[in-house]
Amino acid sequence: MLVGTVFDLASLTKPLATATAVLHLWERGAVDLDAPVAAYFPRFAEGGKAKATVRHLLAHTSGLPAWEMLYLARPREEAQGRAGACRSIGGAVARICATPALAPPGLRMEYSDLGFIVLGHLVERLSGMTLDAYARAQIFGPLGLGATRFVPPLAWRTRCAATEVGNDFERTKAREQELGRAFAWRTHLLRGEVHDGNAWHLGRGVAGHAGLFATARDVARFGMAMLRGGALDGARVLRAATVAEATRDQTPEPGPGRRGLGWSLQGGSSAGTRASTQAYCHTGFTGTSLLVDPSRDLVVVLLTNRVHPTARREEIQAFRPAFHDALIEALDG
Repeated sequence: MLVGTVFDLASLTKPLATATAVLHLWERGAVDLDAPVAAYFPRFAEGGKAKATVRHLLAHTSGLPAWEMLYLARPREEAQGRAGACRSIGGAVARICATPALAPPGLRMEYSDLGFIVLGHLVERLSGMTLDAYARAQIFGPLGLGATRFVPPLAWRTRCAATEVGNDFERTKAREQELGRAFAWRTHLLRGEVHDGNAWHLGRGVAGHAGLFATARDVARFGMAMLRGGALDGARVLRAATVAEATRDQTPEPGPGRRGLGWSLQGGSSAGTRASTQAYCHTGFTGTSLLVDPSRDLVVVLLTNRVHPTARREEIQAFRPAFHDALIEALDG
């Protein structure tokens, strides 16, 4: 690995691209965070989700389930007119709209990839641009993030950190659920193509929940922009008040898992024990994380490919907090 190695950021896509794009549109009056999602996608009102708002999606309090392999059909539900195999993000949003809520909106926090798939599609619906084009024009370009993008070109392949061999993690999950027996699974070493199956099969690498690739330098520059109230080197992507709103507690009381708009607050378990209560962060399944601690004027980026060659390894869960604790202890002297 080198300074210029490009990593599959996985769920860091949520705060770096999707949440920031939604907030950018909010600043311009193109979206109302407190409007029902059904105002933009009418069928979202199905299954007890009529009162779920865009804010709920950003804060993971919409009531949606965490995750499912939307590119696979669920035979029992398909027979009822729901849960057929999706082949596009639009099709996935339609299936998510028909998905019953696990809880009333705003009642509890349930981290949901499905909610951010909807948000990514919302950006496209409201902006008239693809999610990757909007993020490039309004976020990555202004901040000088030249090594941050969806769908890396073939010329970047040798710069990309390899992830899993095939999609064994999701294939195993499918087998446990008796799904996808005849599905054409990827079996080659994934390098320079998104690891997440929903992003790969539905969005061809572009989705609201995953798909972004970047270097450590670029992720750090994004963190610095957040630390500086939405601006860096003379370029502003968000207003300071918007950053404050995004990093304000948006979750119901009581309960664990404090959430802002696209961010985990008060450090979160991955931040360790030494990060301040002002800290906010996000992680990615492939072994990535970004921690911003305003009280220390600190940005910490950790990029690994912990899913290589298999996603079965879980040491990252202990390593992240230990890494952050050791780093902050060294800085505090």
